[in-house]
Amino acid sequence: ERRSQPYVSFGSSRKTFARTKVMKMGKEKLAIVMCFIQIAFGMNDVIITSYGQFWPWSVSETLSIIGRKQCTRECQARGSACLAVNYQTNNLQCEVLQSVPSNLTELSDNFEYEYIEMASQTSVFPSAVCDSTCDSTEGHCIKLSTGLSYCRSPKIRCPINYRYSPALDFCYIEISTSADFQTAKSHCESIGARLAVLPTMEHINYIKSERTNGFLGGLRYMVGGEWDPVSRAWKWIDGSLIFGPIDRTLCRVNTDGGVIAWENKYLLMDIDPTVTNKFLCEKVLG
Repeated sequence: ERRSQPYVSFGSSRKTFARTKVMKMGKEKLAIVMCFIQIAFGMNDVIITSYGQFWPWSVSETLSIIGRKQCTRECQARGSACLAVNYQTNNLQCEVLQSVPSNLTELSDNFEYEYIEMASQTSVFPSAVCDSTCDSTEGHCIKLSTGLSYCRSPKIRCPINYRYSPALDFCYIEISTSADFQTAKSHCESIGARLAVLPTMEHINYIKSERTNGFLGGLRYMVGGEWDPVSRAWKWIDGSLIFGPIDRTLCRVNTDGGVIAWENKYLLMDIDPTVTNKFLCEKVLG
């Protein structure tokens, strides 16, 4: 079971010990087994859940040029809005994940990544200790079972240039420049957002009302849904299923492949990911 064997990434303060164990093999043969144990000192080490893998389905935010330790601190500061991170070692990029796979076999392979789950961090990786800085940033102190405390940042607010639904706690911005799916996804991430996830009919109808009321000018916007060939299901980029909460028969999704767009008449429709469209970015509010 891979989940029970996490890796540990150690800092510079470490020592390696060799332990020799002698095992008798019959009367004349001896096997020497060398066991190397790497021990880190202190409480600042990050447990790597899986090397060379990442979870692509629930990236809500991308932080650039950031160290692994700080990446994990940033995730912990977001509380339940961040359950894990993908850390890209080559360009020091930190991807904030809102969900985790039910099994590590669902992870995708990429040697440039490290996948780190928060559930295994608290005993070895405390966040910033509560002090006057926490109060000055309007955060609040969270006490861990270890007796340590850390400062959790206040809930992210919807930026003033975004549109916000208090009923849905949904914050989005219209991008009127057309782009293909990958370019749109990258643009949203570059501004600290994601391609919009519309998980319920209430979200879909809210976007429709925004157009009716003159806040949106287009009839179609690309959003953050795509066909997952591995699970053979339509999923939002946070990993949740699109159809279930939403009745597919009410939409115009005729194929199993491509990506999803919101459409004024058909609600949701499947489109070619290489075709350019206007799109909606969503700011995830933790």
